Amino acid sequence: MSRRCRTAISKFVNVSPKRRARGSVLVLGSFLMAFLALALLIGYSYGGLFFEHNRLQASANEVALAGARKLNEFDRLGQMNNMVARSRQLVFEGRRQLEEANDKYPGIAALANELLDEAHESAVLLENQRSLLNVVARSEANIAVQSKFDEVKGSYAMFLPWMKVETPELAGYQCGRCTGVESNVEFMATLSGLASFDKEKGYVVGDLHPYYKSHVNAKLSGPDSDLDFKISSLAATVKNSTPPARIILPGNFHSIASGDLPSVCRVKLWLPVSTGYGPYAGGKMSCVGAAAATGGLPQQ
Repeated sequence: MSRRCRTAISKFVNVSPKRRARGSVLVLGSFLMAFLALALLIGYSYGGLFFEHNRLQASANEVALAGARKLNEFDRLGQMNNMVARSRQLVFEGRRQLEEANDKYPGIAALANELLDEAHESAVLLENQRSLLNVVARSEANIAVQSKFDEVKGSYAMFLPWMKVETPELAGYQCGRCTGVESNVEFMATLSGLASFDKEKGYVVGDLHPYYKSHVNAKLSGPDSDLDFKISSLAATVKNSTPPARIILPGNFHSIASGDLPSVCRVKLWLPVSTGYGPYAGGKMSCVGAAAATGGLPQQ
Protein backbone atom coordinates (compact mmCIF):
# COMPACT_ATOMS: atom_id res chain seq x y z
CA MET A 1 0.00 0.00 0.00
CA SER A 2 1.34 3.40 -0.90
CA ARG A 3 2.20 5.99 1.66
CA ARG A 4 -0.54 8.35 0.36
CA CYS A 5 -3.33 5.73 0.87
CA ARG A 6 -2.08 4.88 4.31
CA THR A 7 -2.17 8.56 5.22
CA ALA A 8 -5.78 8.98 4.00
CA ILE A 9 -6.98 5.90 5.88
CA SER A 10 -5.23 7.09 8.95
CA LYS A 11 -6.93 10.46 8.79
CA PHE A 12 -10.36 8.84 8.36
CA VAL A 13 -9.81 6.44 11.24
CA ASN A 14 -8.64 9.22 13.45
CA VAL A 15 -11.76 11.45 12.82
CA SER A 16 -13.45 12.15 16.13
CA PRO A 17 -16.93 10.67 16.80
CA LYS A 18 -18.28 14.20 17.32
CA ARG A 19 -17.31 15.27 13.79
CA ARG A 20 -18.79 12.07 12.35
CA ALA A 21 -22.12 12.72 14.11
CA ARG A 22 -22.09 16.29 12.86
CA GLY A 23 -21.79 15.10 9.27
CA SER A 24 -24.60 12.57 9.69
CA VAL A 25 -26.93 15.26 11.06
CA LEU A 26 -26.12 17.48 8.09
CA VAL A 27 -27.03 14.73 5.60
CA LEU A 28 -30.21 13.86 7.51
CA GLY A 29 -31.17 17.53 7.73
CA SER A 30 -30.78 17.93 3.97
CA PHE A 31 -33.11 14.97 3.35
CA LEU A 32 -35.68 16.36 5.81
CA MET A 33 -35.60 19.81 4.19
CA ALA A 34 -36.14 18.29 0.75
CA PHE A 35 -39.02 16.17 2.07
CA LEU A 36 -40.65 19.15 3.79
CA ALA A 37 -40.33 21.26 0.64
CA LEU A 38 -42.00 18.54 -1.42
CA ALA A 39 -44.77 18.11 1.18
CA LEU A 40 -45.30 21.87 1.21
CA LEU A 41 -45.69 21.98 -2.58
CA ILE A 42 -48.16 19.08 -2.50
CA GLY A 43 -50.07 20.86 0.28
CA TYR A 44 -50.19 24.04 -1.80
CA SER A 45 -51.53 22.04 -4.73
CA TYR A 46 -54.41 20.39 -2.90
CA GLY A 47 -55.06 23.36 -0.67
CA GLY A 48 -55.35 25.45 -3.83
CA LEU A 49 -57.91 23.01 -5.24
CA PHE A 50 -60.01 23.32 -2.08
CA PHE A 51 -59.78 27.13 -2.22
CA GLU A 52 -60.77 27.20 -5.90
CA HIS A 53 -63.75 24.93 -5.24
CA ASN A 54 -65.07 27.30 -2.56
CA ARG A 55 -64.43 30.23 -4.84
CA LEU A 56 -66.27 28.56 -7.72
CA GLN A 57 -69.25 27.79 -5.46
CA ALA A 58 -69.43 31.43 -4.41
CA SER A 59 -69.35 32.48 -8.06
CA ALA A 60 -72.12 30.00 -8.96
CA ASN A 61 -74.29 31.43 -6.18
CA GLU A 62 -73.55 34.97 -7.30
CA VAL A 63 -74.43 34.24 -10.92
CA ALA A 64 -77.67 32.47 -9.95
CA LEU A 65 -78.62 35.37 -7.68
CA ALA A 66 -78.15 37.87 -10.51
CA GLY A 67 -80.63 35.91 -12.64
CA ALA A 68 -83.12 35.43 -9.79
CA ARG A 69 -83.25 39.16 -9.08
CA LYS A 70 -84.38 39.79 -12.65
CA LEU A 71 -87.26 37.32 -12.55
CA ASN A 72 -89.47 39.32 -10.19
CA GLU A 73 -88.07 42.75 -10.98
CA PHE A 74 -90.60 45.47 -10.04
CA ASP A 75 -92.76 42.71 -8.51
CA ARG A 76 -94.00 41.75 -11.97
CA LEU A 77 -94.49 38.07 -11.05
CA GLY A 78 -96.33 38.98 -7.86
CA GLN A 79 -98.59 41.45 -9.63
CA MET A 80 -99.35 38.97 -12.41
CA ASN A 81 -100.31 36.31 -9.85
CA ASN A 82 -102.68 38.74 -8.14
CA MET A 83 -104.22 39.88 -11.43
CA VAL A 84 -104.83 36.28 -12.50
CA ALA A 85 -106.55 35.56 -9.19
CA ARG A 86 -108.70 38.72 -9.45
CA SER A 87 -109.61 37.96 -13.06
CA ARG A 88 -110.72 34.50 -11.99
CA GLN A 89 -112.80 36.03 -9.22
CA LEU A 90 -114.41 38.44 -11.68
CA VAL A 91 -115.39 35.65 -14.09
CA PHE A 92 -116.84 33.54 -11.27
CA GLU A 93 -118.88 36.44 -9.90
CA GLY A 94 -119.97 37.50 -13.41
CA ARG A 95 -121.34 34.00 -14.03
CA ARG A 96 -123.21 34.03 -10.71
CA GLN A 97 -124.73 37.45 -11.42
CA LEU A 98 -125.85 36.36 -14.90
CA GLU A 99 -127.56 33.30 -13.49
CA GLU A 100 -129.22 35.42 -10.81
CA ALA A 101 -130.34 38.00 -13.40
CA ASN A 102 -131.83 35.31 -15.65
CA ASP A 103 -133.72 33.91 -12.67
CA LYS A 104 -134.85 37.07 -10.87
CA TYR A 105 -134.14 40.16 -12.96
CA PRO A 106 -134.59 39.37 -16.68
CA GLY A 107 -134.49 43.06 -17.54
CA ILE A 108 -130.79 43.35 -16.73
CA ALA A 109 -129.81 39.91 -18.01
CA ALA A 110 -128.37 41.41 -21.21
CA LEU A 111 -126.16 43.76 -19.17
CA ALA A 112 -125.02 40.92 -16.94
CA ASN A 113 -124.17 38.83 -20.01
CA GLU A 114 -122.17 41.74 -21.47
CA LEU A 115 -120.21 42.11 -18.22
CA LEU A 116 -119.46 38.40 -18.21
CA ASP A 117 -118.23 38.57 -21.82
CA GLU A 118 -115.91 41.42 -20.86
CA ALA A 119 -114.59 39.37 -17.94
CA HIS A 120 -113.94 36.47 -20.34
CA GLU A 121 -112.11 38.69 -22.80
CA SER A 122 -110.02 40.17 -19.99
CA ALA A 123 -109.08 36.70 -18.77
CA VAL A 124 -107.94 35.66 -22.26
CA LEU A 125 -105.97 38.88 -22.70
CA LEU A 126 -104.36 38.46 -19.27
CA GLU A 127 -103.29 34.90 -20.09
CA ASN A 128 -101.63 36.20 -23.27
CA GLN A 129 -99.82 38.85 -21.24
CA ARG A 130 -98.76 36.22 -18.69
CA SER A 131 -97.26 34.14 -21.51
CA LEU A 132 -95.43 37.21 -22.80
CA LEU A 133 -94.11 38.00 -19.32
CA ASN A 134 -92.84 34.44 -19.08
CA VAL A 135 -90.74 34.95 -22.21
CA VAL A 136 -89.48 38.37 -21.11
CA ALA A 137 -88.61 37.32 -17.54
CA ARG A 138 -86.71 34.23 -18.68
CA SER A 139 -84.88 36.18 -21.38
CA GLU A 140 -83.83 39.01 -19.04
CA ALA A 141 -82.75 36.53 -16.36
CA ASN A 142 -80.66 34.71 -18.95
CA ILE A 143 -78.98 37.97 -19.97
CA ALA A 144 -78.28 38.81 -16.31
CA VAL A 145 -76.77 35.36 -15.71
CA GLN A 146 -74.50 35.64 -18.74
CA SER A 147 -73.48 39.18 -17.85
CA LYS A 148 -72.56 38.29 -14.27
CA PHE A 149 -70.69 35.19 -15.45
CA ASP A 150 -68.68 37.27 -17.93
CA GLU A 151 -67.86 39.63 -15.08
CA VAL A 152 -66.46 36.99 -12.73
CA LYS A 153 -64.82 34.56 -15.12
CA GLY A 154 -61.91 36.84 -16.04
CA SER A 155 -60.38 36.65 -12.57
CA TYR A 156 -59.83 32.88 -12.53
CA ALA A 157 -56.99 32.09 -14.93
CA MET A 158 -53.82 31.31 -12.93
CA PHE A 159 -50.67 29.38 -13.84
CA LEU A 160 -48.39 28.50 -10.92
CA PRO A 161 -45.69 25.82 -10.67
CA TRP A 162 -47.90 23.77 -8.35
CA MET A 163 -51.36 24.47 -9.86
CA LYS A 164 -52.98 25.45 -13.14
CA VAL A 165 -56.41 27.11 -13.18
CA GLU A 166 -58.07 27.95 -16.49
CA THR A 167 -61.13 30.05 -17.39
CA PRO A 168 -64.45 28.71 -15.99
CA GLU A 169 -67.32 27.65 -18.23
CA LEU A 170 -71.07 28.19 -17.86
CA ALA A 171 -72.16 24.57 -18.18
CA GLY A 172 -75.89 25.03 -17.70
CA TYR A 173 -78.69 27.40 -16.73
CA GLN A 174 -82.28 26.61 -15.72
CA CYS A 175 -85.38 28.41 -14.47
CA GLY A 176 -87.83 26.78 -12.08
CA ARG A 177 -89.36 27.13 -8.65
CA CYS A 178 -88.43 26.41 -5.03
CA THR A 179 -89.76 23.23 -3.45
CA GLY A 180 -92.29 23.96 -0.72
CA VAL A 181 -93.00 27.55 -1.80
CA GLU A 182 -96.54 28.16 -3.01
CA SER A 183 -97.94 31.45 -4.37
CA ASN A 184 -98.06 34.95 -2.91
CA VAL A 185 -101.85 35.18 -3.46
CA GLU A 186 -103.88 35.06 -0.27
CA PHE A 187 -106.97 32.88 -0.23
CA MET A 188 -110.09 34.87 -1.14
CA ALA A 189 -112.78 33.92 1.32
CA THR A 190 -115.07 36.88 0.55
CA LEU A 191 -116.90 35.01 -2.23
CA SER A 192 -118.29 32.04 -0.34
CA GLY A 193 -119.22 30.08 -3.47
CA LEU A 194 -115.74 30.46 -4.97
CA ALA A 195 -114.09 29.73 -1.62
CA SER A 196 -115.97 26.45 -1.26
CA PHE A 197 -115.18 25.50 -4.85
CA ASP A 198 -111.47 26.22 -4.39
CA LYS A 199 -111.23 24.17 -1.20
CA GLU A 200 -113.06 21.29 -2.84
CA LYS A 201 -110.68 21.36 -5.83
CA GLY A 202 -107.60 21.54 -3.58
CA TYR A 203 -106.45 24.91 -4.92
CA VAL A 204 -105.70 26.20 -1.40
CA VAL A 205 -102.97 25.30 1.10
CA GLY A 206 -102.42 26.35 4.71
CA ASP A 207 -104.69 26.61 7.72
CA LEU A 208 -103.90 29.77 9.67
CA HIS A 209 -102.76 31.76 6.62
CA PRO A 210 -104.10 30.00 3.51
CA TYR A 211 -102.64 30.79 0.09
CA TYR A 212 -103.39 29.55 -3.39
CA LYS A 213 -101.32 26.63 -4.60
CA SER A 214 -98.78 27.28 -7.29
CA HIS A 215 -98.34 25.77 -10.73
CA VAL A 216 -101.85 24.41 -11.05
CA ASN A 217 -104.32 25.60 -13.63
CA ALA A 218 -107.13 26.76 -11.33
CA LYS A 219 -109.88 26.29 -13.87
CA LEU A 220 -113.49 27.10 -13.09
CA SER A 221 -116.33 24.71 -13.82
CA GLY A 222 -119.13 24.71 -16.35
CA PRO A 223 -119.18 27.18 -19.26
CA ASP A 224 -116.05 28.97 -17.95
CA SER A 225 -113.86 25.87 -17.88
CA ASP A 226 -112.21 26.90 -21.16
CA LEU A 227 -110.29 29.69 -19.42
CA ASP A 228 -106.81 29.25 -17.96
CA PHE A 229 -105.85 30.70 -14.57
CA LYS A 230 -102.23 29.83 -13.80
CA ILE A 231 -100.76 31.10 -10.51
CA SER A 232 -97.01 30.74 -10.11
CA SER A 233 -94.77 29.96 -7.16
CA LEU A 234 -93.52 33.03 -5.32
CA ALA A 235 -92.74 33.64 -1.65
CA ALA A 236 -95.43 35.69 0.09
CA THR A 237 -95.05 38.67 2.39
CA VAL A 238 -95.41 37.55 6.02
CA LYS A 239 -95.96 40.09 8.80
CA ASN A 240 -95.04 42.96 6.45
CA SER A 241 -91.71 41.28 5.68
CA THR A 242 -91.03 40.53 2.01
CA PRO A 243 -88.33 37.88 1.40
CA PRO A 244 -85.38 39.28 -0.58
CA ALA A 245 -83.71 37.48 -3.45
CA ARG A 246 -81.74 34.74 -1.72
CA ILE A 247 -79.49 31.71 -2.16
CA ILE A 248 -81.23 28.34 -1.77
CA LEU A 249 -79.97 24.78 -1.70
CA PRO A 250 -79.66 23.39 -5.23
CA GLY A 251 -81.64 20.35 -4.07
CA ASN A 252 -84.64 22.61 -3.44
CA PHE A 253 -84.81 23.57 -7.11
CA HIS A 254 -87.84 22.10 -8.87
CA SER A 255 -88.30 22.17 -12.62
CA ILE A 256 -91.49 23.59 -14.14
CA ALA A 257 -93.25 23.53 -17.49
CA SER A 258 -91.93 25.92 -20.11
CA GLY A 259 -95.16 27.92 -20.03
CA ASP A 260 -95.06 28.60 -16.28
CA LEU A 261 -93.58 31.71 -14.70
CA PRO A 262 -90.28 30.85 -12.94
CA SER A 263 -89.10 32.20 -9.58
CA VAL A 264 -85.76 30.38 -9.18
CA CYS A 265 -82.54 30.32 -11.21
CA ARG A 266 -80.05 27.45 -11.09
CA VAL A 267 -76.63 27.53 -12.77
CA LYS A 268 -73.76 25.07 -13.12
CA LEU A 269 -70.16 26.19 -13.53
CA TRP A 270 -67.17 24.15 -14.66
CA LEU A 271 -63.55 25.04 -13.89
CA PRO A 272 -60.64 23.19 -15.52
CA VAL A 273 -57.90 22.75 -12.87
CA SER A 274 -54.84 20.55 -12.36
CA THR A 275 -52.00 20.19 -9.87
CA GLY A 276 -48.34 20.38 -10.83
CA TYR A 277 -46.65 18.43 -8.04
CA GLY A 278 -47.39 15.18 -6.28
CA PRO A 279 -49.94 12.66 -7.56
CA TYR A 280 -51.66 14.22 -10.58
CA ALA A 281 -55.14 15.59 -9.96
CA GLY A 282 -56.94 17.40 -12.73
CA GLY A 283 -60.15 17.72 -14.66
CA LYS A 284 -63.24 19.91 -14.54
CA MET A 285 -64.34 21.02 -11.10
CA SER A 286 -68.11 21.67 -11.02
CA CYS A 287 -70.38 23.66 -8.71
CA VAL A 288 -74.13 24.32 -8.79
CA GLY A 289 -75.72 27.48 -7.45
CA ALA A 290 -79.42 28.28 -7.04
CA ALA A 291 -81.25 31.41 -5.97
CA ALA A 292 -84.89 32.45 -5.49
CA ALA A 293 -86.46 35.69 -6.64
CA THR A 294 -87.68 38.46 -4.37
CA GLY A 295 -91.03 37.62 -2.80
CA GLY A 296 -94.30 39.20 -3.85
CA LEU A 297 -95.08 42.59 -2.33
CA PRO A 298 -98.26 43.13 -0.29
CA GLN A 299 -101.23 43.79 -2.52
CA GLN A 300 -102.36 47.40 -2.45
